[in-house]
Amino acid sequence: MPQLPDELSAHSPDSDSQAGCHDGDKLAVLVCPGFHRKALTQGFVRSLPAFVAPHIVPTFPADPVATFQSIKFVFRRQPIVAIGFSAGVVGLVGALKLWQHQGGQIHQIFVIDGWGVPSLGLPISRISHDAFTHWSSLPLGLGNVNFYADPGVPHLQMWGIPEHVAGWQTGRPTDLSVTVTAPFNSRCQAMTAQDFLHSQLHTCFGRLVR
Repeated sequence: MPQLPDELSAHSPDSDSQAGCHDGDKLAVLVCPGFHRKALTQGFVRSLPAFVAPHIVPTFPADPVATFQSIKFVFRRQPIVAIGFSAGVVGLVGALKLWQHQGGQIHQIFVIDGWGVPSLGLPISRISHDAFTHWSSLPLGLGNVNFYADPGVPHLQMWGIPEHVAGWQTGRPTDLSVTVTAPFNSRCQAMTAQDFLHSQLHTCFGRLVR
């Protein structure tokens, strides 16, 4: 099994120094970690494409109000692009509901293993560590494109080393009562979790920055 990162890089992004909105010609992305070692978040940030400017939420992951304050600081009134992992999805989804209530725009959010967190009415893509998490989460909110690991991987591997997670990009199922798994679903495409996220973020970059 690939080793998860143990130490932070000497060039880790410092959440205290991250401010502003779009950083020049880069795509500002809010990153909401869960409850885990900080080194895993650094591993995830390293896996992001070069055109992304990550803004890591430094607060308690499951606190929507604190996450909302980070959103206001980073995005002002811009359409939001955000990534949440595990418990961080709780704070992120709650904060985005507050953002919407105040007239803020949301372009895309990526929910990584946000099992059990309702996200209906939000423009999401789900990224799951196994097929069960993927299919059981879809009734709580799904995107036009989603990803799940196959074979399944440990929960923390999705965050620490997504480049080592193989799986399937899937389209929106037409009937949630029928479980159609890859590779028998013609709408599935094999890739890594990192490839999936890069592709989707590139689409966001093209629409919001270029």
